Amino acid sequence: MTTVLATTEALTAADRCDRCGAQAYVRVVLAKSELLFCAHHGRQHELKLREVAREFHDETARLSSTPAPVAEDEQ
Repeated sequence: MTTVLATTEALTAADRCDRCGAQAYVRVVLAKSELLFCAHHGRQHELKLREVAREFHDETARLSSTPAPVAEDEQ
């Protein structure tokens, strides 16, 4: 469990699922703390989490988005 700091910030690769340690794509803000989940565990527990969450921040759409093009000098 993570202490709530700035919940409006986007999740990064450094944010890890509290359940399995994979990259987090879901942030659930509770009364005094927050939980981070990978896409799998976020979906698995979504209904119950939404019942108790003050905020449910889902970035799983990033998994199917098109990556930004790479400049030729970076290839």
